[in-house]
Formats: sequence, structure tokens, C-alpha cells
Amino acid sequence: MLATLADKIILWMPPKLLSRVYRIIPRPLLFWKRDESFRHIVRYVYKKSKFYRRRFDEFKIDPSKVRKPSDLGDFYTTPQDIIDHAEEFLCRAPHMVFESSGTTGRNKRIYMTQDELDDVGKLNATGFYLWGLNENDRLVNAFDFCIWIPGIITHKGLEKARMFGLAAGKVDPMEVYKRIPQYKFNVIMGEPTWLIKLTEIAEKHGAYPLKLIVGGAEGMPDAARPWMEKVWPGVKVLMSYTGVEAGGVMACELSSNCNGYHIDENDFMVEIVNPDADGYGEVAFTTLDRRTMPLIRYRNRDVTKIIEERCPACGVPHRRLAKLRGRTDEIVVSAGGNVYPLMFENILKDVEGITSDWHVVIKLRGMKEVMEFNLELHEGHIKENIQERIFENIRSRYPDIWKNFSIAIFEMEFVYHSPGSLRAGARKLLRLADKRYAK
Repeated sequence: MLATLADKIILWMPPKLLSRVYRIIPRPLLFWKRDESFRHIVRYVYKKSKFYRRRFDEFKIDPSKVRKPSDLGDFYTTPQDIIDHAEEFLCRAPHMVFESSGTTGRNKRIYMTQDELDDVGKLNATGFYLWGLNENDRLVNAFDFCIWIPGIITHKGLEKARMFGLAAGKVDPMEVYKRIPQYKFNVIMGEPTWLIKLTEIAEKHGAYPLKLIVGGAEGMPDAARPWMEKVWPGVKVLMSYTGVEAGGVMACELSSNCNGYHIDENDFMVEIVNPDADGYGEVAFTTLDRRTMPLIRYRNRDVTKIIEERCPACGVPHRRLAKLRGRTDEIVVSAGGNVYPLMFENILKDVEGITSDWHVVIKLRGMKEVMEFNLELHEGHIKENIQERIFENIRSRYPDIWKNFSIAIFEMEFVYHSPGSLRAGARKLLRLADKRYAK
């Protein structure tokens, strides 16, 4: 198959050469390879996966007749499918598993083989060159290595690019700040809230010259970029778009003027489900090159649109995803991690002195995220005791959130109300609200 041969040629190319190809490949050739790979993966999963064979039969889908995503009709896969049936997706024996929390608190599991991780690393290394990096640059990888995927795939990129780096993980930003002059680091990658904390330290104690800051795994406040570029001399701040389910970087900015994330259309077929009049709808993607646990038309709950026009800033032919408008489910991707109503139920359920009604707001104070607990306080109870018990519950039940709070990635606030006032006549109380980017 020609698309399979094209994949082999791509994987044979060194990352620096591949980055050049990505900049000049004609769109018709790029889309032809993507479409051929889509047809191949649909046939492959029907032969190899118990889940897809059962679901295609239920939808009366003949894989041999599928040529484009719309030929699958109303068939999609969802986070709940992965939560309930992850092992049934498997098409071959895996070597590693990564996890990501769902809105119910049950973990989504993504399986990969070592060769797939190596391939992702090579593509990430290609991205480094597309960002203008070279073998003389020195990188800090401050993405978290804890259970989920950003830390290790960034590290794999460093391996394949043969660049000098530090696998820092999500440590206290001060630990990285102290090492920047020691190792002459000029590129730093991490989650935006962590990068904001690092920049606060640099603003207070003095900044070093940097070439590039790359954020990912969560949103970046609009005001953060120009502020970071002002604090760090000569730096360019870019964002990537990924997730555990994607198994790699699905899209990224290649310049600060791209006005969107360039889609890796060699490895992903991206669609927008139920777009509105402006083209905004839910992202559904198909992994084109994964063979262990491929995802077909996976609805990841993010809301955005595809920008078809060729990018005037960098000229790369790959289409772009616009800045995300939000999510279709209840999960909030915050500085504390992925938070959801059941999480706060577990944190608050045995705290004495408050009613069963509560409301949590994720908001911004300047560029710092704040997790605001709105609680109804019974008379005679001490606020400080309530807060200490909540802290203890977070520390013991959700250590990742506590770690982020303890190193000042975000703040917590407690606002107390009289019993019955939060619901205020409403039949249903909104448990969790994301007001960071509310107009």
C-alpha cells in the first residue's frame, strides 16, 4: 500500500530533514496520504480489535466500503468507551499504559508499544526543528511524568533530536530557575501554570536570556504570553495541543503569529462534530499510525474549529485548529489538574460544619489561577478547622492537586455563605464553574 510505504519513508527520515519536508509538502499529497491512512486503519481495527468489530457490526458498517469519515455515519468513540472497554480496543500486545482522569473520576487507559513511543519521540523531535531549535540548544522538560504522557513523550523527543536536556518533571519551579545558569538552558517546556510560576520567580529575582518557552496540556491566559516575553529577554512563547488519548502532539503553534495550532495531518485525521454557524464544534480525531490501541473518530470534548486557510505567518501547509472555546463535558483542565464535580464531592463529603450544598469556581486573579470554594457554614463552626480538614482530604485523596498547590502553581480561597443561600430557589445547583475566560 502506497500510504504504508510513505509512512516507512517518513520514519526513515531524520527529524531535521522531516521538518523541512513538513514545511514544503504540497497539500494534495498531504491530504492524499492522510485519507489513504484513514481507510487503512479502519480496515485494520475491524480485523484486530474486539471493540471495533462489535461496534462496526452494530452500526452495519462494511470497512471495505469506507473511504472517508462520513462513511462511518454516526459512529464515534468516546471517553466513556475507553473507561469501560479499554482492553477491547487492543489490536496487539502493549508495552506501556498511560492514564488520564475522566469526568467520573474513573481513569481512561491508553496502551502503546515501545516502538510507537519511539515514533512519537521522532515526531516531537521534528517539532523541535520546526520551532527553529538545533543541536546547540539546551532544554528543560518540566512536564509531569506522573502516570500520564506529556513528560515521557517530550523526553523521547529530546532523545531523538540528540539535544541536551534535563528531565525535571513537575518540580518546584525554583529548582529549575536555579539550574538555568548552571547548565545554560535556553528552552523550557511545561504546563502554562507552572511556567507562570517560574516567570514570577524570574521577575522577582532576575531573568536569564531564553530562546523558547513551550506550554501544553492546559490553556494559557491571554495576558501571560506578552508578560513572559517581557520578563525573559529574547524569548518566544508557543503552545502545543495534545492529550493522553492522542498519544502525542496533535497540533502546535509554529510562530507567535500563527493564530492557531497546526494539525499533524500525517498522524491524525481531525474533524469537527456538529459545527455551529461559525464552524465551532467538538473535536473528533482518528489516530492514523497507532497500531496497538488506535482511536477512530474519538470525541475528546474540546470545542474549536478548523482554519482552512494556509497560515500567513509560517507558510506551513497543515491546517490549523483555532483557540479552544471550552469543553462539552464537566471536566475543567486547570492548574490543579483535571478537576470534576465528583472529585469535590470526595473532598467535602466528610467535612463537619458545612451543608451538602457547595459551588467551586475556577477563576483568574491576574495570571494566577484560583480555586474558590463556596461553602455553606453551620453556626458555631470554626472556618480554620474546616479549611484544615479540606486541605488534609486533598493531600490524602488527590496528591497531584496538593503537589501543584504546595508549590504555588495555583491558589485556593474559601468563601462562606449562610445555609440554603447557594441554591437560592434553583432546582439544580451548579457544582463546578470555569470563569477563567468569561467575557
